[in-house]
Amino acid sequence: MFKDIISNEEAKNFLINELKSKREQGTYIFYGEDRDLVTEFALSYAKALTCRNAENDFCGVCESCIRMDSLTHGDLEIYEDVGGIKIDQIREIAYRISTTSYEGGNRIFILKDIEKMKKEAANALLKMIEEPEKGNFFILLANNLNILPTIKSRSIFLKIKMRSAEELGVSSSEYDFFLGKGKEILEYKESGIDLKTGEPYDEIGNFIKNYIENPVIENKIKIYKSLRDFFVNRKYINEIDKLSFAESIYFSVENDRIIAQEIYTYMCHLIKNYDRVENLISVKNMMKMPVNLKLLLKVFINEIY
Repeated sequence: MFKDIISNEEAKNFLINELKSKREQGTYIFYGEDRDLVTEFALSYAKALTCRNAENDFCGVCESCIRMDSLTHGDLEIYEDVGGIKIDQIREIAYRISTTSYEGGNRIFILKDIEKMKKEAANALLKMIEEPEKGNFFILLANNLNILPTIKSRSIFLKIKMRSAEELGVSSSEYDFFLGKGKEILEYKESGIDLKTGEPYDEIGNFIKNYIENPVIENKIKIYKSLRDFFVNRKYINEIDKLSFAESIYFSVENDRIIAQEIYTYMCHLIKNYDRVENLISVKNMMKMPVNLKLLLKVFINEIY
């Protein structure tokens, strides 16, 4: 149920009121810095729109809710692409809209990273959300509101705020270690891992590979510790070792730009010199472009001093 979600009371009340209004279709933009939390709210609303037991909420135990949680519900479609959702995916959505609902109720389309969507795909999406058919709900997820104005003008906004250290039950240092990512913090609390022990920066490649093979919090923490070790020792690391560090990241991420972006973001947060951060963010933002990832990593790491 909505009450079981930690934080964002205003957002929860807003969604409950939306359910009470008995909308027959709609387009929403859920946005916020905590990507996992934004997704959690989107799936919770999707459950509430299809739940068979609860009114203006979701029960979490009916067959519909269970299949929503496992992402196997016939009327739930989730689209994402690291480079932005493509026109072919929007055409697929258009085809699905033209067919009947599998479950005979509301159909929910969740589109992630909508701010990365190119103009051609956005224009195709616009045609669908201008006059959505009854029973179709679009939930567009974004990190920020840098979205085409035409899409925003036809959407209902919902900001999902990051949970505080107090809400998550951790210290400020623990909160900062995970950059406030609630899902990771909750997993860390269950793991019992000591954040004070370190990991060597020259093992970063192995830590990333291990995480890709087994994406558990223990392996994610090792990546963070390794990045922190590099940052603490950056002034004593020569150019050759910096280059080796960048190449280790490149060969281990296997061109996975999502993981690369997470590494960039984490390193930017470690830097207290905001002029330096601004320069590094400009390099980080190039991740959205079809640039050479290996070269970009080298430039980024070399800029950290």
